Amino acid sequence: MDDFQGRTAVITGGASGIGLATAQRLAEAGMNLVLADIEEPVLVTVVAEMRLSGASVIGVATDVADPGSVQALAAAAHERFGPVHVLLNNAGVGIGGPLLADDDQYYEKFNWTMGVNLMGVLHGIRSFVPAMLAHGEPAHVVNTASMAGLLPAPLGAYTVSKYAAVALSELLVQETAGTNVGVSVLCPFFVKTQINDSDRNLPEHLVSMEAPSAEQEIRSEVVKDLVAGGIEPSAVADKVHEAIVDGRFWILTHPGSEDHPRARAEQIASGTSPAPWEA
Repeated sequence: MDDFQGRTAVITGGASGIGLATAQRLAEAGMNLVLADIEEPVLVTVVAEMRLSGASVIGVATDVADPGSVQALAAAAHERFGPVHVLLNNAGVGIGGPLLADDDQYYEKFNWTMGVNLMGVLHGIRSFVPAMLAHGEPAHVVNTASMAGLLPAPLGAYTVSKYAAVALSELLVQETAGTNVGVSVLCPFFVKTQINDSDRNLPEHLVSMEAPSAEQEIRSEVVKDLVAGGIEPSAVADKVHEAIVDGRFWILTHPGSEDHPRARAEQIASGTSPAPWEA
Protein backbone atom coordinates (compact mmCIF):
# COMPACT_ATOMS: atom_id res chain seq x y z
CA MET A 1 0.00 0.00 0.00
CA ASP A 2 1.61 3.26 -1.07
CA ASP A 3 -1.27 5.66 -1.72
CA PHE A 4 -2.13 7.33 1.58
CA GLN A 5 -3.65 10.62 0.42
CA GLY A 6 -7.26 10.93 1.53
CA ARG A 7 -7.32 7.40 2.98
CA THR A 8 -8.23 6.71 6.62
CA ALA A 9 -6.23 5.24 9.50
CA VAL A 10 -7.52 4.11 12.88
CA ILE A 11 -4.97 4.01 15.70
CA THR A 12 -5.66 2.69 19.19
CA GLY A 13 -3.51 4.04 21.99
CA GLY A 14 -3.28 7.04 19.68
CA ALA A 15 -2.89 9.81 22.26
CA SER A 16 0.73 9.08 23.19
CA GLY A 17 3.89 7.15 22.39
CA ILE A 18 4.09 5.00 19.29
CA GLY A 19 0.43 5.57 18.47
CA LEU A 20 0.72 9.34 18.43
CA ALA A 21 4.02 9.32 16.54
CA THR A 22 2.53 7.05 13.88
CA ALA A 23 -0.54 9.27 13.65
CA GLN A 24 1.70 12.25 12.99
CA ARG A 25 3.64 10.31 10.36
CA LEU A 26 0.48 9.19 8.56
CA ALA A 27 -0.98 12.70 8.75
CA GLU A 28 2.11 13.93 6.90
CA ALA A 29 1.31 11.32 4.24
CA GLY A 30 -2.17 12.82 3.85
CA MET A 31 -4.31 10.36 5.77
CA ASN A 32 -7.48 11.05 7.72
CA LEU A 33 -7.04 9.91 11.30
CA VAL A 34 -9.25 8.32 13.91
CA LEU A 35 -7.41 8.25 17.23
CA ALA A 36 -8.68 5.99 19.99
CA ASP A 37 -7.52 6.10 23.59
CA ILE A 38 -8.88 5.32 27.02
CA GLU A 39 -7.41 8.57 28.43
CA GLU A 40 -10.05 10.94 27.10
CA PRO A 41 -8.67 14.27 28.42
CA VAL A 42 -5.28 13.59 26.81
CA LEU A 43 -7.00 12.44 23.62
CA VAL A 44 -9.02 15.66 23.38
CA THR A 45 -5.86 17.74 23.74
CA VAL A 46 -3.93 15.73 21.14
CA VAL A 47 -6.76 15.93 18.60
CA ALA A 48 -7.00 19.71 19.06
CA GLU A 49 -3.25 20.12 18.58
CA MET A 50 -3.20 17.96 15.46
CA ARG A 51 -6.10 19.89 13.95
CA LEU A 52 -4.17 23.12 14.49
CA SER A 53 -1.33 21.61 12.46
CA GLY A 54 -3.75 20.86 9.62
CA ALA A 55 -4.54 17.18 10.24
CA SER A 56 -7.97 15.75 9.46
CA VAL A 57 -8.59 13.90 12.71
CA ILE A 58 -11.21 12.83 15.22
CA GLY A 59 -10.79 11.24 18.63
CA VAL A 60 -12.94 8.45 20.07
CA ALA A 61 -12.62 7.45 23.73
CA THR A 62 -12.21 3.68 23.58
CA ASP A 63 -11.59 0.78 25.92
CA VAL A 64 -10.05 -1.82 23.62
CA ALA A 65 -10.70 -4.58 26.17
CA ASP A 66 -14.42 -4.05 25.58
CA PRO A 67 -15.59 -5.42 22.20
CA GLY A 68 -18.60 -3.12 22.20
CA SER A 69 -16.36 -0.09 22.64
CA VAL A 70 -14.21 -1.15 19.67
CA GLN A 71 -17.29 -1.77 17.55
CA ALA A 72 -18.45 1.75 18.41
CA LEU A 73 -15.02 3.01 17.32
CA ALA A 74 -15.44 1.29 13.96
CA ALA A 75 -18.89 2.83 13.53
CA ALA A 76 -17.57 6.32 14.38
CA ALA A 77 -14.70 5.96 11.91
CA HIS A 78 -17.00 4.86 9.09
CA GLU A 79 -19.55 7.58 9.84
CA ARG A 80 -16.91 10.34 9.69
CA PHE A 81 -14.56 9.16 6.94
CA GLY A 82 -16.00 6.05 5.28
CA PRO A 83 -13.79 3.03 4.56
CA VAL A 84 -10.80 2.38 6.82
CA HIS A 85 -7.51 1.57 5.08
CA VAL A 86 -4.97 1.33 7.92
CA LEU A 87 -5.58 -0.15 11.36
CA LEU A 88 -2.91 0.09 14.04
CA ASN A 89 -3.89 -2.10 17.00
CA ASN A 90 -1.44 -0.34 19.28
CA ALA A 91 -3.05 0.18 22.70
CA GLY A 92 -1.12 -1.66 25.36
CA VAL A 93 -0.19 -1.78 29.03
CA GLY A 94 3.01 -2.87 30.74
CA ILE A 95 1.71 -4.47 33.93
CA GLY A 96 3.49 -7.73 34.64
CA GLY A 97 5.57 -9.60 37.16
CA PRO A 98 6.99 -13.02 37.95
CA LEU A 99 4.54 -15.87 37.52
CA LEU A 100 5.20 -16.88 41.12
CA ALA A 101 4.83 -13.36 42.56
CA ASP A 102 3.19 -13.08 45.97
CA ASP A 103 0.24 -10.91 45.00
CA ASP A 104 -3.38 -11.44 46.06
CA GLN A 105 -4.57 -9.64 42.91
CA TYR A 106 -2.22 -11.40 40.51
CA TYR A 107 -4.94 -13.14 38.50
CA GLU A 108 -6.99 -9.96 38.10
CA LYS A 109 -3.96 -7.94 36.97
CA PHE A 110 -2.94 -10.75 34.61
CA ASN A 111 -6.42 -10.82 33.09
CA TRP A 112 -6.48 -7.03 32.76
CA THR A 113 -3.19 -7.05 30.87
CA MET A 114 -4.41 -9.81 28.57
CA GLY A 115 -7.66 -7.93 28.03
CA VAL A 116 -5.84 -4.89 26.69
CA ASN A 117 -2.78 -6.37 24.97
CA LEU A 118 -4.35 -9.50 23.48
CA MET A 119 -8.11 -9.13 23.37
CA GLY A 120 -7.73 -5.49 22.30
CA VAL A 121 -5.90 -6.70 19.19
CA LEU A 122 -8.50 -9.38 18.52
CA HIS A 123 -11.36 -6.91 18.95
CA GLY A 124 -9.69 -4.56 16.49
CA ILE A 125 -9.22 -7.35 13.95
CA ARG A 126 -12.81 -8.55 14.17
CA SER A 127 -14.31 -5.06 14.19
CA PHE A 128 -12.37 -3.69 11.20
CA VAL A 129 -10.88 -6.37 8.95
CA PRO A 130 -14.14 -7.80 7.52
CA ALA A 131 -15.07 -4.31 6.30
CA MET A 132 -11.56 -3.79 4.91
CA LEU A 133 -11.90 -7.00 2.90
CA ALA A 134 -15.37 -5.98 1.74
CA HIS A 135 -14.40 -2.53 0.42
CA GLY A 136 -11.61 -4.09 -1.63
CA GLU A 137 -9.25 -1.10 -1.61
CA PRO A 138 -5.61 -1.47 -0.53
CA ALA A 139 -5.54 -1.81 3.27
CA HIS A 140 -3.13 -2.78 6.00
CA VAL A 141 -3.27 -3.94 9.63
CA VAL A 142 -0.38 -3.38 12.04
CA ASN A 143 -0.50 -5.13 15.42
CA THR A 144 1.84 -3.80 18.09
CA ALA A 145 3.57 -6.65 19.89
CA SER A 146 7.10 -6.32 21.30
CA MET A 147 10.49 -7.98 21.24
CA ALA A 148 9.01 -9.52 24.41
CA GLY A 149 6.67 -11.30 22.00
CA LEU A 150 9.64 -13.11 20.48
CA LEU A 151 11.83 -13.63 23.54
CA PRO A 152 11.00 -14.87 27.08
CA ALA A 153 11.39 -11.53 28.83
CA PRO A 154 10.72 -11.96 32.59
CA LEU A 155 7.66 -9.70 32.51
CA GLY A 156 4.85 -12.13 33.29
CA ALA A 157 1.52 -11.21 31.74
CA TYR A 158 3.09 -8.62 29.45
CA THR A 159 5.32 -11.21 27.77
CA VAL A 160 2.50 -13.76 27.51
CA SER A 161 0.20 -11.17 25.92
CA LYS A 162 2.81 -10.10 23.39
CA TYR A 163 3.62 -13.68 22.37
CA ALA A 164 -0.12 -14.07 21.78
CA ALA A 165 -0.30 -10.85 19.74
CA VAL A 166 2.43 -12.22 17.47
CA ALA A 167 0.47 -15.46 17.06
CA LEU A 168 -2.70 -13.54 16.19
CA SER A 169 -0.76 -11.62 13.55
CA GLU A 170 0.71 -14.78 12.06
CA LEU A 171 -2.77 -16.30 11.80
CA LEU A 172 -4.25 -13.14 10.31
CA VAL A 173 -1.62 -12.82 7.58
CA GLN A 174 -2.45 -16.38 6.52
CA GLU A 175 -6.19 -15.73 6.53
CA THR A 176 -5.81 -12.57 4.42
CA ALA A 177 -3.23 -13.95 1.98
CA GLY A 178 -4.09 -13.04 -1.59
CA THR A 179 -6.51 -10.30 -0.54
CA ASN A 180 -6.32 -6.51 -0.48
CA VAL A 181 -5.36 -6.52 3.22
CA GLY A 182 -1.72 -6.66 4.28
CA VAL A 183 -0.59 -7.45 7.82
CA SER A 184 2.42 -6.47 9.92
CA VAL A 185 3.46 -7.17 13.48
CA LEU A 186 5.54 -4.54 15.28
CA CYS A 187 8.19 -5.95 17.64
CA PRO A 188 10.27 -3.12 19.09
CA PHE A 189 12.79 -3.25 21.87
CA PHE A 190 12.60 -0.32 24.31
CA VAL A 191 10.96 2.90 23.11
CA LYS A 192 10.62 6.18 25.01
CA THR A 193 6.94 5.88 25.92
CA GLN A 194 4.79 5.88 29.06
CA ILE A 195 4.53 2.08 29.13
CA ASN A 196 6.21 1.96 32.54
CA ASP A 197 3.40 4.10 33.96
CA SER A 198 0.61 1.77 32.80
CA ASP A 199 -0.74 1.47 36.33
CA ARG A 200 -2.22 4.96 35.87
CA ASN A 201 -5.00 3.20 33.93
CA LEU A 202 -5.52 0.31 36.32
CA PRO A 203 -9.17 -0.24 37.29
CA GLU A 204 -9.77 1.30 40.70
CA HIS A 205 -10.29 -2.06 42.42
CA LEU A 206 -6.81 -3.19 41.34
CA VAL A 207 -4.95 -0.15 42.63
CA SER A 208 -2.88 -1.32 45.58
CA MET A 209 -2.85 0.78 48.72
CA GLU A 210 0.31 -0.98 49.93
CA ALA A 211 3.79 0.33 49.31
CA PRO A 212 5.71 -1.70 46.70
CA SER A 213 8.24 -4.19 47.97
CA ALA A 214 11.95 -3.58 47.55
CA GLU A 215 12.04 -6.17 44.76
CA GLN A 216 9.15 -4.47 42.96
CA GLU A 217 10.84 -1.08 43.23
CA ILE A 218 14.10 -2.42 41.83
CA ARG A 219 12.28 -4.11 38.94
CA SER A 220 10.35 -0.93 38.21
CA GLU A 221 13.49 1.22 38.21
CA VAL A 222 15.31 -1.18 35.87
CA VAL A 223 12.46 -1.11 33.35
CA LYS A 224 12.12 2.67 33.71
CA ASP A 225 15.80 3.13 32.90
CA LEU A 226 15.58 0.81 29.90
CA VAL A 227 12.54 2.66 28.54
CA ALA A 228 14.22 6.04 29.09
CA GLY A 229 17.21 4.81 27.11
CA GLY A 230 15.09 3.55 24.23
CA ILE A 231 14.62 4.98 20.75
CA GLU A 232 12.20 7.79 19.95
CA PRO A 233 8.62 6.88 18.97
CA SER A 234 9.10 8.82 15.73
CA ALA A 235 11.76 6.30 14.66
CA VAL A 236 9.28 3.49 15.20
CA ALA A 237 6.62 5.41 13.26
CA ASP A 238 8.97 5.65 10.28
CA LYS A 239 9.47 1.87 10.39
CA VAL A 240 5.70 1.32 10.51
CA HIS A 241 5.18 3.58 7.51
CA GLU A 242 7.91 1.76 5.57
CA ALA A 243 6.41 -1.64 6.38
CA ILE A 244 2.98 -0.60 5.14
CA VAL A 245 4.46 0.69 1.89
CA ASP A 246 6.62 -2.42 1.41
CA GLY A 247 3.97 -4.90 2.57
CA ARG A 248 6.41 -6.30 5.12
CA PHE A 249 5.14 -8.56 7.91
CA TRP A 250 7.87 -8.32 10.56
CA ILE A 251 8.76 -4.85 11.84
CA LEU A 252 11.98 -4.97 13.87
CA THR A 253 12.95 -1.48 14.91
CA HIS A 254 16.37 -1.73 16.54
CA PRO A 255 19.72 -2.53 14.91
CA GLY A 256 20.67 -6.14 15.56
CA SER A 257 17.11 -7.11 16.57
CA GLU A 258 17.13 -10.08 14.22
CA ASP A 259 19.97 -11.72 16.17
CA HIS A 260 17.75 -12.40 19.18
CA PRO A 261 14.90 -14.37 17.55
CA ARG A 262 17.50 -16.18 15.44
CA ALA A 263 19.24 -17.35 18.62
CA ARG A 264 15.91 -18.43 20.08
CA ALA A 265 15.06 -20.41 16.94
CA GLU A 266 18.36 -22.23 17.29
CA GLN A 267 17.51 -23.07 20.92
CA ILE A 268 14.15 -24.47 19.83
CA ALA A 269 15.71 -26.52 17.04
CA SER A 270 18.33 -27.92 19.39
CA GLY A 271 15.85 -28.63 22.19
CA THR A 272 17.68 -26.50 24.75
CA SER A 273 15.99 -24.45 27.45
CA PRO A 274 15.52 -20.71 26.82
CA ALA A 275 18.58 -18.67 27.66
CA PRO A 276 18.23 -15.92 30.30
CA TRP A 277 16.73 -12.83 28.72
CA GLU A 278 19.01 -9.85 28.13
CA ALA A 279 17.90 -6.34 27.19
